[in-house]
This record gives sequence, structure tokens and C-alpha cells, in this order.
Amino acid sequence: MVDVNKLRKPARGKGAPPAPEDTVLNLAKPASNDKVPLQVKISPEVRRHFRAYAADHDLELSTLFVTMWDYYRANHG
Repeated sequence: MVDVNKLRKPARGKGAPPAPEDTVLNLAKPASNDKVPLQVKISPEVRRHFRAYAADHDLELSTLFVTMWDYYRANHG
């Protein structure tokens, strides 16, 4: 059995912050022509139909989504 009196206590606090050269540039805005991920929750049937439609028309999923979004904004303000 383990003697709990001999265990080390966990360190307090988060420690020293990383050096500026070690940080990730996660606050930089991506270029407008870059693609970034978008997560949405949809039913499996809609996902299947969406992917099948894109494949039937030789489109990337992102291209089909942007086309649909542009159409929606043009017709629904």
C-alpha cells in the first residue's frame, strides 16, 4: 500500500509564462484566401445527401457550401 504522507504535494500556480519566441501565433488572422474549418451539426441524412450532391457534380464540399451561402445571402438579405 502507498504511504500518502511520503507523496509530494502538487505545485501551486501555473508556473512562468512561455517566452515570446516560444508562443504560437494563434491571434493572427488568416489570409482571406486561406480555408479555415467550420463545424456544424447536421443529421446523417443531410450529410449523406450533401456529400453525394457534391460528388455527383464534381465539387469540393467547401465550394458547394460557399455557393449555397452566396445564393442564400443574395435571396434572403
